[in-house]
Amino acid sequence: MSLYQRLMTGCLLLIVLVTSVSFLVRASFVQIASLESQVRTAEHAVAALETAQASLAQEEIFAAQTSLEGEVAFRRFVDQAHQTQTFLAAAVQSTHAFDASVNVQPLYDRHAHVLGHTTLTSMRLENLRDRDLVRIQQDFSALVDQVRAKRHEVVSHLHEQEDGLRTRLITACGISIFLAILISGLMVASLILPLRRTAQSARQIGGGDLTHRVEWRSGDDLGAIAAEINRMAVRLRDLRETEAGRRQMDQQLSDAVVHSIFEPVIVTDAKGHVLKLNRSAQQLLGEASSDRNALANTPGGDRILQAIRNAVSMQRAATGEGEAALLPMRTGQAEHSYRLRTTPIRDDRGRLLGAVTLLEDITEMAAVDRFKSRFLMVASQKLRDPLQRLRLSLYTLTRGFAGPLQPLQMDIARNGEEEAERLDDLMADLLEVAELDTGDRELQLRALRPLDVLQDASSRYRAEAQDKKIRLCVKAYEDLPHVAGDRRALRSILDNLIQNSLRYTPPEGEIRLEATELRDRVQFAVTDTGRGIEPERLSGIFGRFSGTGAAGTGLGLALVRRLVEAQNGEVAVESRLGHGTTFRFTLPIAAVRTGRHPVEAG
Repeated sequence: MSLYQRLMTGCLLLIVLVTSVSFLVRASFVQIASLESQVRTAEHAVAALETAQASLAQEEIFAAQTSLEGEVAFRRFVDQAHQTQTFLAAAVQSTHAFDASVNVQPLYDRHAHVLGHTTLTSMRLENLRDRDLVRIQQDFSALVDQVRAKRHEVVSHLHEQEDGLRTRLITACGISIFLAILISGLMVASLILPLRRTAQSARQIGGGDLTHRVEWRSGDDLGAIAAEINRMAVRLRDLRETEAGRRQMDQQLSDAVVHSIFEPVIVTDAKGHVLKLNRSAQQLLGEASSDRNALANTPGGDRILQAIRNAVSMQRAATGEGEAALLPMRTGQAEHSYRLRTTPIRDDRGRLLGAVTLLEDITEMAAVDRFKSRFLMVASQKLRDPLQRLRLSLYTLTRGFAGPLQPLQMDIARNGEEEAERLDDLMADLLEVAELDTGDRELQLRALRPLDVLQDASSRYRAEAQDKKIRLCVKAYEDLPHVAGDRRALRSILDNLIQNSLRYTPPEGEIRLEATELRDRVQFAVTDTGRGIEPERLSGIFGRFSGTGAAGTGLGLALVRRLVEAQNGEVAVESRLGHGTTFRFTLPIAAVRTGRHPVEAG
C-alpha cells in the first residue's frame, strides 16, 4: 500500500473504533434510562397505594366514631369514603402502569360496593367496619407490601445494571485506548519510522558517504523516494570521482608545468605561505626551503618572502599586476642577480588565491645594464656641456642680442630653444636614472613635514595652473607625522606627477595634492580630473620610455618609481577613462604627531 492508503486505513480504523464505543455507551445509557423510568413508576405506584391506605385507615376511624356521634360522624365517614375511592382509582392506574400483575381493581370495586350499599340502606356502621372495611384494609396492606417488594426488585436490578454498565464502559474504554495506541503505533511504524530512516540516510549521503544506500524494498511512495535518493547518490559518486580525477589531472599538469620551467618558481598562498617549489628553486634555496620558517632562514629567503608580501599587498591595493624586484643572491662562490616577478592567482570571482613567483637569473643582463647606466651617465654629462652652449646661443638669438631676426627666423629659433630645453630635461632625467642605477646617487633621508612638501610643490606650479585655468589645491593635516625622505627626491617626484596632471587636465579642471596617514606610513596623492589612462597601459606605466604621452621624456614615471622605492616607499596608480587619474606613493613615518588640524589651500 502507498503512504496515502496506509494513512487512510489507520484513520478509518480509528473512526470505526470510536463509533463502536459510542454505540455501546448509547445503548447502555438507554437501558439505564428505561430502568430509571420503571423505578419512578414504581415510586408513583407505592405513593398512590400508601395514600389510599392512609385514607382507608382514616375511613375506618370515622366509621368507629359513628356510633358515638351519630349523623355528623356518618357524613364525615361518607366524605372520607368518597375520597378513599378517589385515591383507590389513582392507585389502580399507577399500579397498572407499574405492573399489570398487581390488580387493585377488585379492591376498588369492593370498596365502591360497600360505599354504595351503606349510603342506600343506611345500615349500621359497626357491622360494616367489622365485616368489609377490615377485610379491605387487610387485602390492601398485602397489596402494598407486594408492590413495595416489586419496587425493591426493580431498584436492585437498576443498581446491578449500573454496575455492569460501569464495568462494560471501563472495559470498552480500556480496549479502545489499547486499540488506538496499537493503531497509532502501527501508523508510526509504517509512516514515521521509514521517513525518519530515509531522512537519516539522506543526511548520511549529504555528509559525503556516497556509498550508503537507503534500504526500502517496498514499491510504495517511500520506495520511490528511496530509489531516487539511491540514484542521486550514484550520480554524485560518479560526479565526484570524475571531478576528483579531473582535479588530480589538473594538479599533475600544474606540477609538470611548474617543474618544467628552467627558472626557480615559488608558489605561495594569499598569506605568503609557501605551497610549492620546482626543482630549480629547491636547488637554489635547498630542499628544506618548502617550509616557510626554513625558507626564512635560508640565505636570501627572508628577502624573497618580503618581496612576495610586498607584491601581493600592492596587487590588492593597486592594479593587481605583478611588480618586478631585483634580488642579489650568492650561489657557491659567485654573486648572481635575480629578477623576482610575482603574478597573482585569482579565481573566477576575482578573489586572490595566491601568487606565483619567478626568479629570473639576470646576472649578465644586470652587468650590461650597469654598463649601460654608466655609459648613459657619462654620455649625459658629456652632452650637457655642448647642449648648454647651444641653449645659450639660442637664448642670445631669441632675445635679440645678436641682432634683429625676421619673424620666420624668430619662430625657428624659439622652436629650437624649446626642443633644446626638452632635450636638457631628457638628459637630466637620464643622468638621474643612471645615478640611481649605478648607486652614485646617495639620498639624504631627513624628517620632512608632509604639508610643507606639498605646499612647496604647489607654489612652484600655481602660476602655470592659473594660466591654464586649472584649480591647484593642497589638502592635508597640519600636524601629520613627519616622513623620512630626501627633499630633492620628493621635489623631483612631485614635479613629474604635477607636470603630467597639468599636461592632461583640461581648463576648469582640478588637481589635488593630498597627504594622509596609513598606519606606519604617510600616503601622498596627486589627483586630477583629466581624461584618464587606458587600462592596457596601466600595467607598464612606470617602465622606462612608457610615459603617459608623447609630450614628456618617457622617463618621468620610471624616475618616480625608482625614487620612491629608494626611500623605502611604494607607488601605485588608479585611473578610469573620463574620470581622471590618481598617483599615490607612501613613505615611512619618521616622527609621531600629537594633535590633528586639517589645512586646505588652493
